Amino acid sequence: MMLMTLTPVGAFGQSAAESYDTGLALMKKQDYSGAIDNFKKSMAINKSAANVKKCKAQISKCQKLMKNKGKTSTPAPAPEKKLDLSAYNLPVPANPPSAYSIQVTASPESNDWTAIAEGSVTWVELSKAMDSKSLQLKVQPTNSTIVRRASIAVTYGNVIKKINVTQAGKAVELVPSSLFTKFRKKGGQMLINVTCNSDTTYSNNFNWYVEKAPEWCNAENTSTNLVLNVAPLEKKDPYFKTGRTGDIILRSQDQEVIIRVDQR
Repeated sequence: MMLMTLTPVGAFGQSAAESYDTGLALMKKQDYSGAIDNFKKSMAINKSAANVKKCKAQISKCQKLMKNKGKTSTPAPAPEKKLDLSAYNLPVPANPPSAYSIQVTASPESNDWTAIAEGSVTWVELSKAMDSKSLQLKVQPTNSTIVRRASIAVTYGNVIKKINVTQAGKAVELVPSSLFTKFRKKGGQMLINVTCNSDTTYSNNFNWYVEKAPEWCNAENTSTNLVLNVAPLEKKDPYFKTGRTGDIILRSQDQEVIIRVDQR
């Protein structure tokens, strides 16, 4: 006589094992509700302790996965970008050295920073060092006596730091042909030649001016000459016997020159 092993079969002819396998396949497709139904069918068909245990384990997995489904993990916030410079103010002489170097520290460490000269500045050349850890600035010499300024913007992400470059003008030369003049009591006129290299102009459109003069000496600027007209000393004047002395002050920018006028 031949013995046959019978596999428990459900109402629709599906075995417990087939229902279990269908549940596993639906789990892979993330159809957790359908998977749970098939695991329950498997338990209904085959109520053995081993089958019930493994089906309940899969149902528990499905329920956990259903809770997590649709939840999106919140990405960690990007680290805050920081930028530091070794100098923010750069004073430069009229004839500067070949180059200046300013250390740039970007955090998190990166070479993804940029530097530009704001406005229409053409006398400052910028370059990033090979290791991207410093900014090189080359400032051209100036032939002007006027101070000039530039603003350099260093940018890393949304962080901007600025370097203020201030270049001094070349020295102002205000040179009269004489620093001492002498007049007789009868007074008179004298011309003193004045040379000045200043690039600044004043209200008279000249690049130097008379800041102060004695009231008895009229000092007039004619661009390249200082014209002095000294009034005569009268006998009634308290200085008729002793004579008188006064100073004329010429100025251009920060340069001051004193011319002594003597009358006796």
